Amino acid sequence: MVRTIFAMLASVISIYAILCVVRIVLTWVPQATFHPVTKFLASICDPFLDLFHGIRWMRIGGLDFSPAIALCTLGAVSTILSHLANSSSLRLGFILGLLVQTIWSIASSVISFLIIVLIVRLIVMLVSGSSFSNNSLLYQLDQTLGGIVRSISRTFAGNRQISYKTGLIIAVVALIVLNFIGNLVIARLAILLSGLPL
Repeated sequence: MVRTIFAMLASVISIYAILCVVRIVLTWVPQATFHPVTKFLASICDPFLDLFHGIRWMRIGGLDFSPAIALCTLGAVSTILSHLANSSSLRLGFILGLLVQTIWSIASSVISFLIIVLIVRLIVMLVSGSSFSNNSLLYQLDQTLGGIVRSISRTFAGNRQISYKTGLIIAVVALIVLNFIGNLVIARLAILLSGLPL
């Protein structure tokens, strides 16, 4: 009976997480703002998402990554409830492993998003044939990402002068490698922590 309740709660939280993802995506579509479905999703998702909205270190320039923390929190709670539904106990090692995975999931989400944005910017640059654009959106994007690109490329290029395009390529490759290695290390660490007899 109790296990069934935990399983049902885990399912409800997973469905709620999907609704939150849809709500987050709809915030990127200005035309959808006043649609009844968007208003409904806002009424049920925004109170939860707003709990994480004020986290300053999750803002990079004009980009807000706080929804990643909200979604990872829902995922962690759903995983704990599923574990309780399938097991009679909750060990400290399992919780530590889940905590490490959740923290990495947030970091990996931010890294993956940055990779996608940098690749899109690189493609636009290659297609247009120019490193800089008069387009205000691209200018704002370059202002937001410029510090990140310089920091990453400086790590590998030292103090040598490199073009913005080369910096973008270095940043993309470095972030892909970081994400890949991070996934491997965190997966092993979570398995080790979950196996602790605590």
